[in-house]
Amino acid sequence: ERSGILPTSMRRRVEQEGLLWRQWMRISRKRAKQTVLIDAIRETFLTAEELTRAANDFGERLTPYHPGERIAFRVPNGAEWMALFLALQRAGLTAIPLDGTLPAQGCFEMAGQVQAHALYLEGQFHPIGKPRRSPACCCVKVTSGSGGLPKMIPCRAEHLLADGLQVVKTMGIRASDRNLAVIPLGHSYGLGNLVLPLIQQGTALVTAHDYLPRQLVEWVARYRVTVLPLVPALFRVLAAVPAGPSLAPVRTALSAGAVLSPEVAQAFFHRFGIKIHNFYGSSETGGICYDRTGAASLTGRSVGKPLAGVSITLTRDRITVSSPAVAMRSGRWRLNDAAAWNDRGELVLLGRLGQGANIGGKKVHPLEVERALRSLPGVTDAAVWLAQSHGRDLLAAAVETIRNRADLEQALARSLPAWKWPKAYWIAPELPRTARGKLDHAALRRKIETST
Repeated sequence: ERSGILPTSMRRRVEQEGLLWRQWMRISRKRAKQTVLIDAIRETFLTAEELTRAANDFGERLTPYHPGERIAFRVPNGAEWMALFLALQRAGLTAIPLDGTLPAQGCFEMAGQVQAHALYLEGQFHPIGKPRRSPACCCVKVTSGSGGLPKMIPCRAEHLLADGLQVVKTMGIRASDRNLAVIPLGHSYGLGNLVLPLIQQGTALVTAHDYLPRQLVEWVARYRVTVLPLVPALFRVLAAVPAGPSLAPVRTALSAGAVLSPEVAQAFFHRFGIKIHNFYGSSETGGICYDRTGAASLTGRSVGKPLAGVSITLTRDRITVSSPAVAMRSGRWRLNDAAAWNDRGELVLLGRLGQGANIGGKKVHPLEVERALRSLPGVTDAAVWLAQSHGRDLLAAAVETIRNRADLEQALARSLPAWKWPKAYWIAPELPRTARGKLDHAALRRKIETST
């Protein structure tokens, strides 16, 4: 103590503690007695100091691993997820959250593919293989890639912290807010909008991983939820919940992960009197754009303006994002999305590059037709893609509605010429979705193929 030099073992521990853990410790000391996590299903409450204690308990089980090694885990939203994530940050390990819907065998296979040293599953750590170390990486986002292989996006703590700061600044999320945490914490959306606001400023989470739509409404009222980050599919079912408890405590409702149709935004506004704010981002960049007023979401005109700290350039309509949250050394990432600016300075998505169709010698983009379908009364979602039949291009469409094809085409005639109409349809009151809330395009294509 007199020399001011720490013992070697203590110096190593201090050096390995990650930036996210150090940030959390500042918040934990400042808000020790504040409730930061509510388990809506178990009806339990956890303060900041109790969450820190739970993370420290996990830390005792991480001593066999060395800083930089990758630890994959499948844990449902809740105190265990947050405690393990924080413990990994304290130990200087790389956290790899896996999709909560993966079966056990799938988790072992995925852990091997992402080169994890161990997999935490159902309360146990399982060895996987030869350690792969990523000393500068605190978290690897895992998302779907081409060819069925997972796409890994290594993130430094600085990337996640920047994304969290840009989100809370732009959306006005406060330390005193309560976030409903039902979207997966380990997805990019959950990390930026739920995990980081908790770590950075103590914004509490109300967590659940298994629920009925009406329970969400009840939990909002019971636990005074003020921020509601969901996916379009959940907003659609909430809008159909019969009269009962309101969502009065909610100050901000935001939608990401898939395209929000004006029909869903309008139905939700009519039911609860709350506008949904469109939120656009990617795993590589974190948040990109946000509809600050909710007006653009009601009409479907755009995904809003760039978040604070985010810069967007368009080169031949292709989006390039620059911000401290971009998980690349350059701080820049070029997306495969095409877009344009409208006269309000908002970003309008035009579709994915390389998906233009040539119909009878004329060019049409599937997203143009998709937007037209989504704008129709009674349509809650739609997907349009390029297909082929006997060597010729055609547009195929899946439409979520109770209307029939004749009704849809009669309505489309008001905005699109007949040559732009889809030639193959799958129409159903509810379309299949993935665990991330996105339309399951593989399932939709199979339905089209088997119905034609």
